[in-house]
Amino acid sequence: MRWLAAALAVAAACHEPRPAAPQPPAAIDAGPDADDLGLGSAGGDPDEAPQEERIAAVEHAMNELAPVANQCWAVAASDDFQLAGTIRALLTIGHGGARVELTEDQPGDPLLADCLTRVLEAYPWAAPLDGQTIELPFRFTAPAMQNLIDRRMVAHRAQAGLDVAVLLDAKNSGNPAVGLIDVRAEASRGVGPRRSDRDELWVLTAPATVVIGKARTPLVAGDVVVAPRGASLELVATAGAPIAATVALLPGGALGVARAGALPELLPSQVPARPPSVRIVAAASGKRYPRAGGATTLLIEQGPASLGVLEADAGAVVPPHVHAKETEVLYLIGGGGTMTIGGVAIAVESTSVIQIPAGVEHSFTATAATRALQLYSPPGPEQRFKTMK
Repeated sequence: MRWLAAALAVAAACHEPRPAAPQPPAAIDAGPDADDLGLGSAGGDPDEAPQEERIAAVEHAMNELAPVANQCWAVAASDDFQLAGTIRALLTIGHGGARVELTEDQPGDPLLADCLTRVLEAYPWAAPLDGQTIELPFRFTAPAMQNLIDRRMVAHRAQAGLDVAVLLDAKNSGNPAVGLIDVRAEASRGVGPRRSDRDELWVLTAPATVVIGKARTPLVAGDVVVAPRGASLELVATAGAPIAATVALLPGGALGVARAGALPELLPSQVPARPPSVRIVAAASGKRYPRAGGATTLLIEQGPASLGVLEADAGAVVPPHVHAKETEVLYLIGGGGTMTIGGVAIAVESTSVIQIPAGVEHSFTATAATRALQLYSPPGPEQRFKTMK
């Protein structure tokens, strides 16, 4: 449907990243009761369509709008998943579209309200509704926790040559164990030197050079820089190219500084008397453990988190299981399939980030050859890959 493509483009305009298919579980109940429709004539046209036709047209529209409104919620929830309440939209419909006024906005999120308004303006309302005023309720329900974030929906905040996107933190997931950000720095700026305010794992997605004292070590995509709390981290450009990395922060908590486009760091008074040093883990140093249906390459097995690269063949199935004490994070690089988390099946794809808290049952079925960064905090579950066949 052309209108749907236009509406999704509208949702994208509300938020710089491109939207994807709505992610379950659904966050919206958009089905109006008959008393909720508020149908009324805007122009007193004696030739207006019968009431039953107008009601049918509204119900059809709401069925089509529900997943797109859910899309608006998902975009807004990439910053804060606790968005709930009713938005009521008063529409005045004419041949050129609809004029929209929000008469109630319980969630109070400007991004959600603006996205929904634009979608309603873009929708091709049926002929029986020409000249009508309609009040539509959109009831949003926040989940107990958000397990899936699509990276295309996440806002990028930039300042002074640094671009930061918060993929996971306590605010958008409900889980404070692990934070995850994507970082991009212009070549002329670089990263640091700065003192990390918590343990960090920098997985480079582009070449860069790490500075340790007077030594400069060139790195390639896939290499990992481990920066314990208090360590001095400095990355400079290689061959004039921007620096890019996916960074795990342990623990995560609320990453308000990162949401403003900066990297969190210690104040000078907080630096330990004997600060630790960063260390480098080359991608080529990882040990690959093949198994039926895939493989895992382990890069880091000690410290606050383990880190590896998960491979799953198309059709591979990871049966239901639980990690008693560990949070698991998956950053998909390619492929996809179905994750079932706490009994809810969720479609995941190459731009998905998934977090699974300790004690929650989960499983995965790959519908395509899949590759992902896999992190456990604290380490432990990765050890099973060494003995799997």
